[in-house]
Amino acid sequence: MTHPVLLSTVLIPAILMLGPVAAQESRAPATTPIETAAPSAQDITAQVERLNAYVRSLKTISGQFIQTTTSGNQQTGTFFWKRPDKLRIEYDTAPLLIVADGSNIAQIDKELETIDQIRISWTPYKFLLSRKFDLNKGADLVGLERTENASFVTVRDKDGELDGDFTLIFAEPELKLLGWTWQNAFDGEVRFLLNNIEEGKKLKSSLFVIREEERRRGGRRR
Repeated sequence: MTHPVLLSTVLIPAILMLGPVAAQESRAPATTPIETAAPSAQDITAQVERLNAYVRSLKTISGQFIQTTTSGNQQTGTFFWKRPDKLRIEYDTAPLLIVADGSNIAQIDKELETIDQIRISWTPYKFLLSRKFDLNKGADLVGLERTENASFVTVRDKDGELDGDFTLIFAEPELKLLGWTWQNAFDGEVRFLLNNIEEGKKLKSSLFVIREEERRRGGRRR
């Protein structure tokens, strides 16, 4: 069985691609707008600052995820995020582990026994893992939608080095991170939705260390 290359030397955003098809169906938040009128500049500024403040208030997030692609492929797994810039994604069925240690992000393939690493700033995760999360800086804000149950904020790489649009999804009216999508010419849309999320749970620092030996151990360390 072959598996997608998630980290590549050409730095394409396939870092969010996935492996085998899973049976569970992902469900997106409702998208019925609260208001039909376009938001004012003042409203947009206030909402962006509200989202910035929420993300900056987070210490940790952990839980499960469902990841889908335009082609219909789907995968599930476990997600760990220690703000600002540490991340761990463990897949249930694919032999893959993604770890961000604060500077680099690595894909560990326990089947192929390989590790590929690149800088976080060269991947779509740069928008989520920036040391000072700010939707107004380091990216172009290209879309903001507020619905009855969710807010969607879309940013684009200001330097044009990354193709596509990155959209963060938040629950409303009580803010909670629901996930994100990455829309680009290479992959189409890749959607990463979170569930059973815990905020503020203490996470071991060892979860976010890129170890060469983890490729042989299967990448599962607690």
